[in-house]
Amino acid sequence: MGFLSTCHGRCIHWHLFSCATLAGCLIVVTFALAAPPTDALVQVRRNFGEDPGWDHYQNRIVGVDMPMVIEDFGWSDTSYVNAGKGEIGGRVDNSRYQAYYAIPLGKPLSFDDEISASGKVALRHLGLRGVGYFGFFNSKRHTWRVWSSMAFRIWEEDMLGQIMFDWMSSDWQARGAETAILLAPDGQPHSWSFRYEPNVRSDPTWHDKSLERHITDQTGNGRAYELQGEEFIFARLKKEEPKLTPAALHKRLLQARDQGLIEYFHRHDQHRWWKREDGGHSHGRVTLQFDNQTPNVFWFDEKIRRAPVEFDRFGLFNIKRFGEWVEVYFGDLTVNGQEIELSQDPHWDARNNRAEYVEPNFHGMHDYGWSQTNWAGAQPGEIGGLFWRTEPEDPLFSYYADDVGELTLDDPLEFSGSIYFDTGMTDAAAYFGYFNHQDQTTEFSKGDADAGRQLANMLGITISDSSAVGYYFAPMASAQNTDTVRAQGPVFTPGHRRRHFSFRYDPTANKGVGRVEITLDDHKFGMDLTEAYRRSGAVFNRFGLANIRGGGHSVEFYLDDLSYTARRSAGVKPKFVKQTYVEVPYPHEQGGRRY
Repeated sequence: MGFLSTCHGRCIHWHLFSCATLAGCLIVVTFALAAPPTDALVQVRRNFGEDPGWDHYQNRIVGVDMPMVIEDFGWSDTSYVNAGKGEIGGRVDNSRYQAYYAIPLGKPLSFDDEISASGKVALRHLGLRGVGYFGFFNSKRHTWRVWSSMAFRIWEEDMLGQIMFDWMSSDWQARGAETAILLAPDGQPHSWSFRYEPNVRSDPTWHDKSLERHITDQTGNGRAYELQGEEFIFARLKKEEPKLTPAALHKRLLQARDQGLIEYFHRHDQHRWWKREDGGHSHGRVTLQFDNQTPNVFWFDEKIRRAPVEFDRFGLFNIKRFGEWVEVYFGDLTVNGQEIELSQDPHWDARNNRAEYVEPNFHGMHDYGWSQTNWAGAQPGEIGGLFWRTEPEDPLFSYYADDVGELTLDDPLEFSGSIYFDTGMTDAAAYFGYFNHQDQTTEFSKGDADAGRQLANMLGITISDSSAVGYYFAPMASAQNTDTVRAQGPVFTPGHRRRHFSFRYDPTANKGVGRVEITLDDHKFGMDLTEAYRRSGAVFNRFGLANIRGGGHSVEFYLDDLSYTARRSAGVKPKFVKQTYVEVPYPHEQGGRRY
């Protein structure tokens, strides 16, 4: 970690309330009426009216040599798509700040509406991790993926523009499909079209019984390629059908896909196929075609088909994801059967599409701790902020927490408070609860056999993304050399409102093995511990916030009005630790993400 340097003296303190009003004061309540003995279990209560001076590590990172974001797209009188003068496009940069150029839809559309669009596209530049989105979306949300959207993206994959199609509801249910359509950034025009038919249903009957036997039901990318790869499926079927050709198998796979029985996924020249989880009982179909290639067909499952969604714009937009810029142009447009006149400026709605500014963040640039804000609690002052998931070998691991003494699985532990979930990205998570700060700061190298222990000695709650449903408010228990005990918990999506939560660990429950019970408002959820975990000897010495050391993206949330168990000596106040900042250079060579 030689590239890191620690800065001091940059913390600003506000003292808006005195302890006479109890704002920010530390209140310790014992579990007994008598004065607590040395190192007794006590219940600590904080409302964070002033800086609590908690222990921390790399929770406030300052970016050095941050790049300029240049958004420069909209209408222009160019003709890169060879459709006459006038088109939509230009330079699109990924950023935490939203940018779009789009036509407002007089009537917002939903998954109940038939939707279509077509036109021509020319890709002129594609940087590392560059992305440009085009289609229907909601202008009030900006993240990755985009809430309330149905659009295709040009996504850098091995320095070619891979076409991917995504749809997402307003309650965070997201789906996506990766195609084998790859565009070179050579400026050549390509025709495209997509159509969404909301009322079409699939045929769940397998007419190709041989194919049914050889397609795996292990869904999702990340499974063994030998199970899903088209060439491996061919090898298995070839033993039964000696005259089978790769072309004939591919045709049969397409027929099963178009029928709604199987999914397709392409990445890094891997062609994966697996059975759909809904067994072919799909509702709603998207057909996407580029040039004269075979159309791609994607199916909606019933759950997202009925999900709420509101598209209020159609056009070109960026996403909250780090990477370099793309230059892309669209013309000859037809939207929902209406031809779009682009020979003159259409005066579409614009946001940050012609702008230059310093990028405020990069992957792994945590920014959380105490702040004089007022999202989660009754008064100003709270803890929280921006958390990134980082790879185990990434040195930007972090935490912000109170020293609570030494706690074990023999201790009854509980905490509660209010939470405000502001925003989150796909493939993101963060943690709060009990943990061991030595484990949270253990260094790993890439491929380290011990990297699986990056979640060791934790007992608390994760805010964890699942693309299909949103986020889970999920209990988690982990220790060294044992499997992590997890449960999904209630669905929890960013809602811009205060919610109350509680966590209670009872070591005597579950026949003495231990049980965790959590609440989120009126939702209650329980998780039994395993005997292996109870025997693990897990030890916790911090209560607070920590990033998850498993690669992904970011979430932002805040906590206030906390009550939590600690082990404290009578009359001993925790040491006040002044907030420090860590300077980290922007990873230019990796497009904003080093690991």
